[in-house]
Amino acid sequence: QHRNLSGNFGVKYETTALHPCLYSAFLPWRDPMQHRELLAALPRLVGIGILLRDRDAGFVQLDAQGEPVVRYALSRFDREHMRAGLAGAAQILETAGARRIFSSQTKWVAYEPGRAGNLQQFCRDADACGWSAGRCVYYSFHLMGSARLGGSPKTSATNPDGETWEARNLYVMDGSSFPCSSGVNPMISIEAIAHRNASRLADRLASS
Repeated sequence: QHRNLSGNFGVKYETTALHPCLYSAFLPWRDPMQHRELLAALPRLVGIGILLRDRDAGFVQLDAQGEPVVRYALSRFDREHMRAGLAGAAQILETAGARRIFSSQTKWVAYEPGRAGNLQQFCRDADACGWSAGRCVYYSFHLMGSARLGGSPKTSATNPDGETWEARNLYVMDGSSFPCSSGVNPMISIEAIAHRNASRLADRLASS
């Protein structure tokens, strides 16, 4: 329903058992006592990950010391999709019978279905808190496409076998070699690329 909010861009939802350390990174902070209360409630908490396929990119530049600095912020286009994802995740939780629903905004943004607040106010409160860095916690589970493979050095970092155009015998065989982000969990695709290109490299080394 939300995978194609605009063209092929939108969100998917994912939930799984998570380690307490990962959950705690997403929990909003109001004060130490509330944080302790939320951590104590972990056996009764479930998180829904909003997997955003972002359309707009950031960039990497070198600072005065020559160190790379990553610049990335959600565009208005992608932010609207993230907001739709928040509403969708809240609806899923509400339908499942959740008693309290909160977001990963750094300010406490929450409601209790049927008792205090509602979905519409929840989304407005999220907007009021903001979606930028320092206002909402985001997490990237798989970085993809930073050293894409392709048929030309003009449009890619490596050839189809994963060998970089600029340095022979340097290979990339992980999610970096994707042409772009897959929008779904990439583990099987990473395994397939690694197996295919590692096999070709092994054949090449065996024949040399």
